[in-house]
Amino acid sequence: MVRFGTFAPQGWRLEMRGIEGGAAQWQRLKGVAQTLERIGYDSLWLYDHFHTVPRTEIQPTFECWTTMAALAEATSKIRLGQLVTCALYRNPAYLAKVSACVDVISGGRVDVGLGAGWKQDEFEAYGYPFPKIRERLDRMADTARILKAMWTEEKATVSGRYLAVKDAVNEPKPLQKPHPPLWIGSQGPKVGLRLVAELAAGWNHNRGQAAFDEKLPILMQHCRDLGRDPKTMRISVERTCAIFNDEKERREHIERCWPGVSAERIKTFLDEACTGTPEKIAKELNHYIERGAELIILWFQDLADVGSGASMAERFMKEVRPLLRERA
Repeated sequence: MVRFGTFAPQGWRLEMRGIEGGAAQWQRLKGVAQTLERIGYDSLWLYDHFHTVPRTEIQPTFECWTTMAALAEATSKIRLGQLVTCALYRNPAYLAKVSACVDVISGGRVDVGLGAGWKQDEFEAYGYPFPKIRERLDRMADTARILKAMWTEEKATVSGRYLAVKDAVNEPKPLQKPHPPLWIGSQGPKVGLRLVAELAAGWNHNRGQAAFDEKLPILMQHCRDLGRDPKTMRISVERTCAIFNDEKERREHIERCWPGVSAERIKTFLDEACTGTPEKIAKELNHYIERGAELIILWFQDLADVGSGASMAERFMKEVRPLLRERA
């Protein structure tokens, strides 16, 4: 069965613009999460970023893991994940502790996404070193190994290339057994995808259809090279989505969601996204499903409007979801 996820409006992509004050924004975020759960989304995701993109416009951005903990209490059945937790933003033992506690608070509903980090301006602004990509990948791999050890062992000892723990106790353990699903979002064909095959329950892809068709066979070959059955690799796809039945709807959506943004920048953004009529969107998403994707995660720029009945997230469930295949 294919499952569908979306995001909580935490502010990173300026979706909370126009809602004044942190308290009001949190209430909107929480209310949207509860509505998304009610209308049938299977999972709810957060970005792990510190300030808005683009950085030139300063708006609140709710921190990923503290928001995860709050949503664990505010919801009851929807799964909660991150796309993706930056491995270099937190000590791995601390991340193991936090993620285990949130899994317990949520009743066993946490998915853990992990990435090597890419947004250099955030690293520099917050005082984190930003090493070369190979070191970032190695640190991500160390983090993954430490997470799995501390989620499952009474006392974890791991010596990685850069990171280590010794007799580290992590109680309470996560409720999920053997541990929460670990998703890795790396795309590099030689190192990143091999680490996915070695360390992750699943791969998250977020680069569009052509890149998906290029990278998926490489990932499957890495699985075979490592002695892993490729059928055990879970596949998720993240896409920005907007539903337009005609040019008039497209213009109205742009005017409402991107005030003051240049037409050229908006065109580039939407051209790379999954947009158009419900039939066109369904055709693209079915392409992923037919090739094994079990989870489709969608970003909608008007997430803060969920509850109005006319938001893209609500329209998706009514107009696009019925057109999608269940499994390949």
